[in-house]
Amino acid sequence: MSRFFSGLLFYGLVVPISRLPFRVLYWFSDFLYFVIFYVAGYRKEVVLNNLKRAFPDTDESELLRIRKRFYRHFADFLVESAKALTISDKQIRRRCSIVNPELPHSYYEKGQNIIVLCGHYNNWEYYAVGLAQQMKHKTIAAYKPLKNRFFNDAMLRSRQRFGTQMVSIRDIPRFYANMNGTPTMTIMVNDQSPANPQQAYWNCFLNQETGWMTGTAKLAQRYDQPVLFGCIRKKKRGFYEVTFYHITDTPQQMSEGAIIDQHAHLLEGLISEHPEYWLWSHKRWKHKKPVV
Repeated sequence: MSRFFSGLLFYGLVVPISRLPFRVLYWFSDFLYFVIFYVAGYRKEVVLNNLKRAFPDTDESELLRIRKRFYRHFADFLVESAKALTISDKQIRRRCSIVNPELPHSYYEKGQNIIVLCGHYNNWEYYAVGLAQQMKHKTIAAYKPLKNRFFNDAMLRSRQRFGTQMVSIRDIPRFYANMNGTPTMTIMVNDQSPANPQQAYWNCFLNQETGWMTGTAKLAQRYDQPVLFGCIRKKKRGFYEVTFYHITDTPQQMSEGAIIDQHAHLLEGLISEHPEYWLWSHKRWKHKKPVV
């Protein structure tokens, strides 16, 4: 998409949506859900196939209900992500609250940098926008640049509005090598399909042989940074809360696989609570475990 049409879409549709009051915003979400699910049928077979693989003992009728709830939440996520462009600091603090800030703050008091792992669950855009101003650490978020430079720049402006510093995943090692001053909290999402299955770590996740990118574990070990899991739960429509869970204080005394296994275990438990809130429309299991 050209920069002209990207700008037309962004300023002609996305920004006006972001300025709607929440009550009207969710009317639009209800309409969007109807279009995505009933008219366009966006990736409905991908979602259902993923659900069948993850929950092989669940009746198809229940899987179909989960799929519908996923699309309702997905529509909310899209409009909430647009809202993140213009949401106020006061609003995002109310809508993305922290349950136990004392856990990450305890590391800050000791002058320690930490890594927080999470997944594409619930509203990770609110997580990115609303965390920095509630933390004592300087908040860093690793990201993979979008191919469309216009939307990549728009995403960066949105996520950095309240203090989060976005760093390309390719630049994280260089960033770490030059860190000094205020302790940092680095947020890393690790539930995407690895680009190179040969270099991935494999375990059983949601009843599937699943490959994981190992970069987060390598960084934790190399720089001896404690690792937490950042869980975002939905309290009600438009309101979320973040709870931190301990993974390890001593990454250099664990294997890469043990760190990833613990992250996978916590994420799987979270997904099992409310499966409709995970991003089922991506092709998580498109690679097979290499034969050794």
